[in-house]
Amino acid sequence: MPKIISLYPIKRKKHWFEIRFDNKSFFPINDELILKYLLKSGKSLNKSEIEKLRSEAGHLFLKRKALDILSRRRVSERELRQKLKVERRFSHHTDKVIKDLKNVGLIDDMTFAVSVISSILIGGPKSKMYIRQKLYQKGIPKDIIDKAIESELADYDEEQGALELARKKYKAVKSIPTLKAKKRVADFLRGRGFSWDIVNYCLDILFTKND
Repeated sequence: MPKIISLYPIKRKKHWFEIRFDNKSFFPINDELILKYLLKSGKSLNKSEIEKLRSEAGHLFLKRKALDILSRRRVSERELRQKLKVERRFSHHTDKVIKDLKNVGLIDDMTFAVSVISSILIGGPKSKMYIRQKLYQKGIPKDIIDKAIESELADYDEEQGALELARKKYKAVKSIPTLKAKKRVADFLRGRGFSWDIVNYCLDILFTKND
């Protein structure tokens, strides 16, 4: 039977070790499993024991990677799956890890979508199209985007939001020639995803009133 020849600490991965066997096989393992199975140099394990240990360790390693990602910022399920792809040797554990995280609420695309919408609007009014695009870029599925926008923006008045922004921009450009000022206001609103209908609505109000 293969015998453990070393348990070597992995740099920059606290509580993780590389377990090596005399048949030249090796894989990462954490201290939890070392204690659970009383592993130490010189101990022999049969093939089924090693495969069971490798599977448990792989699942825990990928889960730790996922938790490290989520500790920095919240992400969608699709984003997390993409980030976990770098750990190719443990990719077969991805579905189980995602399921574990969903069960404890650490992956919840609807909650994530709502928080993204709130963050976007903190910076000022944006169009629903702009918000929809940002949610899509975050990897949130279309059906959840639709539900989140319907839930959070049911009473959102895009025209008034655009007009609020346009008035602020107008104050900064009103001293320049009218055509240039109109273009800058229009570009400003278009950059925030507002349609030409809404842009023209704002231009008509601002420049008719102030001509």
